[in-house]
Amino acid sequence: MSQPGSSRSPFQEGFAVLREEPLLLAAELTWRWCFGVAAWILALAAAALFLDSVKLSPADRFLLSTLRPSLASTALTHILHGTLLRYVWIKSIVVAGLTVLWCLAAAVGRAASLRNLVALFGEDDRAEEAGWQFRPMFTIHLLRAAWTWTALGCFVGSVFLGSAMLQQQRPASAAFFYVFGIALSLVFGVVLNWFFGLAPLFCIRDQASAREAVSLTLDFCSRQGGRLFAVNVGFLALRAVWALSMFLLVLSPVSLGKHVAVGWILLLMFLLSLIYFAGADALYLARLGAYAALAEIDAQPALDPAPESGAPLNPPLVEWETGSTEFSPST
Repeated sequence: MSQPGSSRSPFQEGFAVLREEPLLLAAELTWRWCFGVAAWILALAAAALFLDSVKLSPADRFLLSTLRPSLASTALTHILHGTLLRYVWIKSIVVAGLTVLWCLAAAVGRAASLRNLVALFGEDDRAEEAGWQFRPMFTIHLLRAAWTWTALGCFVGSVFLGSAMLQQQRPASAAFFYVFGIALSLVFGVVLNWFFGLAPLFCIRDQASAREAVSLTLDFCSRQGGRLFAVNVGFLALRAVWALSMFLLVLSPVSLGKHVAVGWILLLMFLLSLIYFAGADALYLARLGAYAALAEIDAQPALDPAPESGAPLNPPLVEWETGSTEFSPST
């Protein structure tokens, strides 16, 4: 792959990655989907463990078998009475386990992808010396996950606090939590999540620690903020178009309900959903390639401006009577 020059578009370079290295997308899908399968298995095992701990009396079985909403609601209330603490503990353990599992999988999978991107865009000696940087990569992804959960907690807390203020007839406080609390949670959550998603590139490219990678990312964003914004807007538009088109395509088998069994319709919708996720991962990988190309463009030294037309490249030499040679002043 050719080295990106300052005139090359990072947007085009990102899609060139998918063309030059198609196995890179296969590797990206492999580690992402392996994590997804493991997450589903862990979540289902936790749900089975919770349901196994719930006691079901014959009266509750009878109320549930009636299929009446009022009776079923009464049975569920009786069944779940006293299980809130157990449910919170199991959910907390599952969330913590999935978070650590995601950080481990992302540290290895993202390092593999970024090492290939550095080899495509970077210099040969840098590509050969690129290590896995497992500990800094794990630290950055752990920070990213922690901040995501923090922003999500602030969002949910703002919603509940706004509802409580509204019930207490305090509209000003409710408006504050609804507007500023929710908006700031979304803005800071999205921005810092994107920032910590960009930092691993410099962790692999410059073989930096987690703190150094964050500092390099800040400097890079300050220098290339405009081009980064343009790249993000372009990929966001593509992602929106892809999501909308695939959403309509995934729902299209519902119209076949009169002619095809429900099981086949669900299977077809599941396969179409996998196609959507594969396309979304391809766009994410292309965006990483665009970031890597832009980082190489940013690292290249700026060319000196060309001299003005008619100006001499070298000033004339004048030999004085003493025999010494000096530059004459420009006229």
